[in-house]
Amino acid sequence: MAMKPLRFKFKLKYLAILALAALLLGNRGFRSLIKNYREYRQLRTEKARLEVQRKDLEKKLEEIGKKPAIEQAARKELGLIKPDETEYRFPPPKESDK
Repeated sequence: MAMKPLRFKFKLKYLAILALAALLLGNRGFRSLIKNYREYRQLRTEKARLEVQRKDLEKKLEEIGKKPAIEQAARKELGLIKPDETEYRFPPPKESDK
């Protein structure tokens, strides 16, 4: 007779665990919380990757800005000027003016 109460306790324990799992997993709010947490982790990882990429691009931009030959080519071929500069363009001299 000592075996019967012990089996009942095991069944009650598993029944309680099953009821708790059904309550947590069946609840839309809890599932939504888990989904949002996974998305948060994914976005946090992507943000870190993009910050590293931004720093690399800023470093490259800084290196390009230090090279006068590239600046000279950009000014001549693309007509780029700095924000505080004024560019004057004159037409080429005519054949008769030479």
